[in-house]
Parts: sequence; structure tokens; C-alpha cells
Amino acid sequence: MKSPTETFRFLYGKIKREWRLAFLTCFFTGLLVHMPVLLSDIPNHDGLDSMYFDQNMITSGRWFLSAACGFSSFYTIPWVIGILGFVFLSLAAAVICEVLEVRKPWAVMLCSGLLASFPALTSTFAYVYTLDGYMLALLLAVLAVLCTKHFRLGFLSGGICLAFSLGIYQGYLPFVMVLSIFSVLMLMAGNGKDCGLWDQKQGRKMSIQTRSGIPEGGQVWGKIRSALHYLYMGILGAGLYYGILQLLLRIQGRELNTYQGIDGMVSGAASGSGLLAASLRMYEDFFRFSLKGNVLFQNIFSLTAWILLAVSGAGAVILWSRGRKYWKNPVLLVIMVAAVLALPIGTNIILLISPDVNYHLLMRYQWVLYAIGAVALAEKGDAGTDKGSWTEWTAFGAAAVLVFCYCITDNIAYSNLQKRYEKTYAYCIRLLDRIEQTEGYYPGIPIAMVGVVGEEQYPVTDLTLPVTSGMIGMNGDSLLYRGDNYRLFIRNYLGATLNILPPSAMEEMYYSEEYTAMDSFPGENSIRIIDGIMYIKTENVNR
Repeated sequence: MKSPTETFRFLYGKIKREWRLAFLTCFFTGLLVHMPVLLSDIPNHDGLDSMYFDQNMITSGRWFLSAACGFSSFYTIPWVIGILGFVFLSLAAAVICEVLEVRKPWAVMLCSGLLASFPALTSTFAYVYTLDGYMLALLLAVLAVLCTKHFRLGFLSGGICLAFSLGIYQGYLPFVMVLSIFSVLMLMAGNGKDCGLWDQKQGRKMSIQTRSGIPEGGQVWGKIRSALHYLYMGILGAGLYYGILQLLLRIQGRELNTYQGIDGMVSGAASGSGLLAASLRMYEDFFRFSLKGNVLFQNIFSLTAWILLAVSGAGAVILWSRGRKYWKNPVLLVIMVAAVLALPIGTNIILLISPDVNYHLLMRYQWVLYAIGAVALAEKGDAGTDKGSWTEWTAFGAAAVLVFCYCITDNIAYSNLQKRYEKTYAYCIRLLDRIEQTEGYYPGIPIAMVGVVGEEQYPVTDLTLPVTSGMIGMNGDSLLYRGDNYRLFIRNYLGATLNILPPSAMEEMYYSEEYTAMDSFPGENSIRIIDGIMYIKTENVNR
């Protein structure tokens, strides 16, 4: 039996250099960029209710989330959760580089840097209590594509990985689809060396290189059969996910809730105006978010970087295609064009599954694959000749600038997140003091309130909106949106207990003359006790 040292040395020798580079770059870039939130305990409005949370969200379709988050306990401990999350994300970076066959060190480092700095990850840190689970879901998602690509029956293990990824968070399904489409395009455009085609008679991978560089008819159909494995993986993964979900729902005697339209995910687009209308909506959203989402680019530097990445990727495609004459094989050409046209649909597949979803930034992480894909294309250039070196230099400079811009964006967001906490803390101290000084107050008195903070008495002071407007969880001035937010913040950060009533307690009082005549906090008449209930008006005077 080998010693632990010999075993580790053997395993280390099996790890490719680019895998190690991808992991280390992603991990340390992540630490440098996101350190402010890892070293703080800054909740958002959802985090106030999740300082200890068993993550049992099976009614939202997340039947594996509790197990995925269990590694770091169910307490919100940002440092431990963040480190675990970066381990999973860094492994995912290595897998993505392997799927896209990124080999050159500069390209590996920039692909990993883009993954670690993209603003969708920053928004996920606003919900840090579940970040490690989400990053495990992302790792399983990209592993599903890797297994399908590299193994003869890899769609079986890939389907299992996809099912468990969906069981944690369904938002990374588009990541799988975009990466799968990229793999299909590589399969169709490649020379067959790593295409994963299997020769049934010889029991080994086939080589499809021909003198002209154009695959022959039988070899094209072999590629099509191999490409279908990604479809098999998706069908198997979705079916397994849904089957396990229904089984666990029956065991626990529960039903899917209406959050984000998860209860209607089976009917999907059938509940809308049809598949065509849904597809048009996906295309519309794809271009609207890409061009006007205030996330991909926010200034001339990031905009220029994206343009240069697109130019370098397009140039690499032209150089790669020259001499291979894909247009002489209509079947191959049609498949490649169809795959490109399917990218916006794959990117926005969530809108087909759940048309009424609140499509926020946490669900848009897959957009980073377009920048990573451009780097992967540029790296290949023209098979390493001098003719393709310009694509590498262009992509190198553009991707480096984009990573830097995203690092700045992320830290602007974290700065505002800290200020939101400070302003909420100061506000709640003043409110708690007024509550306790109100005549007739006693510990445990029922309190009814709307929950929002009035902008007339406390005007908006968030200076980061030009940067953070599209970053869910990061913008705004306060962590308070409903009455229960006050109860949780005051209990956990001020050490006092308030008996905040559910929103239904305000239904009759809200439209009464007495409530309308009240001032908004901190007005003198903003707190009144009526029929044994303390009513607090925090919203604008002219509601």
C-alpha cells in the first residue's frame, strides 16, 4: 500500500498544468476581489431571516440545497462559506477550460479571472448564506457537459450531475445549455482529434481528418450522433431531477409553491402565447440585457473591451474556417448556423420554463461564457501561426481590461452594501428608542407597520445606482422592505424583541383617516397606540 505522500504525489502528477493554473487563478482572484464581503457580516433583507437556515427549500424545487449547504453548517458564516464557494468555483473554472480546450496560460488565467469577477457572482454574495451551495450547483452543471464530451456514455453521468445541479438551484441550467452549444460547435468545426466520436467496431475514438479538411458524409453523421449526447444528457438530467422532486414532495406531504413560477415549470411556454412568442421574448430579453442591462459594460473601457473581444473571436473564426471550407458540406453548415442561432434561446431557457420569472442577475451568470468563449476562440487563432497572433493580443488586452473593470464594479457594490447596513443600523436605533419611549408601550405590545422607509424623511443617498442598478441585492439605501425585516434586524443586531404583527394587521387601518393623518417617522405623530395595537408609519406622508 502506498503512503499518503506517495498517493498525493501520484494524484498531483495526474493534474494538468492548465487545471492547476485555472484553479489557483480563480481562487486567488476571487479572494482579492470579494474579500470585503468575506470578512464582514452584512446581511440583505433575505439574509436577515437566514442567519440560521436549514435550506430545506423543496417547495421551490431545490431538493438538494440543504445537503449542498450543509458542508458549512446552516449558520451564516461568510468566511467559511466564501472559501468553500471559491473552491467549488475554482474547480468549475478548470472544468470550463477543459471543455473549451483552453491550453495557453494567458487564456486559462483570463478565463478564470472573468469567472471570478463577473458581477453575477457579486450579487450572489449578497445572499452569502447560500453561496457555497450555488457554487456547487455550478460545478455540477459544468461537470455534466465535461462528462458528456469526454466519455462514450458520458451523457449518463452527465445527466446525474445535471439533476443534482438543478436540485440545488435551477438558475444554472442556461449555463449547461450555452456550454453544450459551444461544445457542439467545437465538435462540428474541429478536426476530430478531441471530438469524442467513438468507433463502435474498433472500440476507440475515430479520427476524421481528411485531405481537404472536410469530413465525409459518414463522419458528419457520426458527429451528429455524438452531438445528440448533449440532448440525451439534458433530457435525462431534467427527467431525473423532476422524478426525485415529485418523490420527495410526496414523502414530505408538500406541494410546489408559486415562487418564481416554479409550480408551473412543467407547462412552461404552453401557458403563454405559444412557443414562437416565447422564443421571440427570449431573443428580445437577450439583446435588451446585453445592450441595456447595465451589467456587461458600464463605461467606455468595458464597452471597448467587449467590442475587442467580439472582434478577436470573429477574427479567430475566420482564420480557423479558412481552408476548411465548411460551406461545401451543407449539413455541417446548417447545424453550425442553427447552433449559433440557438444561443440566445439557450441563454434564456428559464423564460421558456417559467415565463413569469423575476429574471434577476443571479440567473444571468451564463453571460460570462460569451467573454470566456471569445478568449478560447482567440487562443486558437490560426493553429498557432503568426497570422493568428493578433487575435491573441487583442483578446488578452480586452479580457484583462474587462476583469479589472468588473473588479471595480464589484467593490463599488460592496461599498454600498456596507453603507446600507450602517444606515439601517442607525435608523433602527432611532426607531427602537422612539418605540420604547412612546407612552403606553410595554414589552410584547403588538406592533403593526408597513415596513418601507419613507423617502421624504430619509431621501435616497445611494450614489452607486449608475453602477449597481442591475445588481440585485446590492443597490438601495436600506435593508428594510417589510415589517418582519425590522423585527429580525432589531433582534439580531440591537438585542431587542418586538412583536411585529403580520401584514394582514394593517389591512383595515391602512386606508383609515387616522392612519392617513399620521406623520411619517420620525415625525411627532408617527407612532400611535389604537385599541391596544401600536401603529408605526414609516412610509412617505403622501403614500
